[in-house]
Amino acid sequence: MKITSQEEYGLRCLLQVAQLTVKNELASLEGIAKAEHMTTDYAAKLLSILRNANLIESVRGKSGGYKLSRLPSEIKLDEVIKVLSGELFEVNSCEQFPGNDDKCVHIDCCSIRSVWFSVSHILFALLKQVTLEDLLKKEDLLSKYLKKELILNL
Repeated sequence: MKITSQEEYGLRCLLQVAQLTVKNELASLEGIAKAEHMTTDYAAKLLSILRNANLIESVRGKSGGYKLSRLPSEIKLDEVIKVLSGELFEVNSCEQFPGNDDKCVHIDCCSIRSVWFSVSHILFALLKQVTLEDLLKKEDLLSKYLKKELILNL
């Protein structure tokens, strides 16, 4: 599985907003772009996606910026990833077959499709258990948590 740049940087932008929100501060577009070493245009695109999904709010004005629309403990990674890229395995992906036909010849009898659905289900079950609050913790604490708590709950 490959994590797209939109997923990676979108989540990183959201974390920048979360870090400042918990301090009752607003995150600026320029500050986020600089912190993540990306263009302001790309950061603006990602923040727009996150804002349209009601994960963040924008505050207008000279001292405006971005803040989370909910507590970090209420925003789960499965929601963030779905907003940034959709499902891992789309239900109708078999109908968008790149071969010579309009849809895959195995659409009615596919043994592979169940594997991809299972992988998607397992991944999103894991992501559903991780919140932005978890990601704000130190990495070593999070990795211990993931190993002990999340894997056992799948």
